[in-house]
Amino acid sequence: MESPVPKIFVIVITYKGKQWYDRCFPSLRNSTIPVQTIVVDNASNDGTVEYIKEYFPEIYLIESKENLGFGKANNIGIRYALEQGCDYVFLLNQDAWMEPDTLEKLVMIYQKHPEYGIISPMHLNVDKTGLVMKEFCRRPCNEKLITDLYLNKLSDIYETTYIHAAAWMLSKRTLQTIGGFDPVFPHYGEDDDYLHRVQYHGLKIGVCPSTTIVHDHQDRPKTSAQLQYLHDLNNLVEYLNINHPFKVGEYLRKYVSKWLVGLFRFNWKQCRGFGKDIGFLLGKAKEIKSHRKQNMQKRGTWL
Repeated sequence: MESPVPKIFVIVITYKGKQWYDRCFPSLRNSTIPVQTIVVDNASNDGTVEYIKEYFPEIYLIESKENLGFGKANNIGIRYALEQGCDYVFLLNQDAWMEPDTLEKLVMIYQKHPEYGIISPMHLNVDKTGLVMKEFCRRPCNEKLITDLYLNKLSDIYETTYIHAAAWMLSKRTLQTIGGFDPVFPHYGEDDDYLHRVQYHGLKIGVCPSTTIVHDHQDRPKTSAQLQYLHDLNNLVEYLNINHPFKVGEYLRKYVSKWLVGLFRFNWKQCRGFGKDIGFLLGKAKEIKSHRKQNMQKRGTWL
């Protein structure tokens, strides 16, 4: 007796991305395995909602009245998918699209390797001339993957510690164990935090070299305010990493020590920087402790 076809829900978060929709959504429509696409629109005002309703009526569209960011919007889609009895959820960026057999291959690999919490295809650039993210070569997957590539004996999956969330497949088990994205992250950092939580709860993270997506990702110059925002988020990711202890006193001692070094050297820029770090840490300490406690629970947190 053949096993039933798994219920796969693809979640795409949209925000003023009409230049990509004619590549993203048709790739889902052309999947060799049936999928239900959920779009959560983050209050776009560029005609996104009207465009989807007219040209992709098969999509289940959720219209947010405000820009929730990546994590909170995905949590809405994930909750809906779970309510509908999903077996797998595939998170796909609006600026990405896949091959017809991408999801079918990922499901087959997942069924053979249920110990994985997240698996991902390889991310190709828009011209398909190379990989988008150098993170695919991070240890511990890099040596084994590169060796197997050279010897032409690729396995279907390789364990790693980081995958960009542009194309994540998560099983129902993962969602019921880990939950959704931590809403403390407004935008960026939520994927790093989720990966830490997956590792904490004993699940693996893997990349699958036989499957691909195209990701039209472009790094853009950032303002000083944006750089400070990302700096604070990186600190928050570190503080919330439940694989390591969080001791406010130790962080304060480190920051104060570096602040004093800057003071003695008359490096006012360094003093201001570590002064901001101290203020950010003290302002977030109580919230960090609360969120760490919740993320350690083995249940569908934040969903």
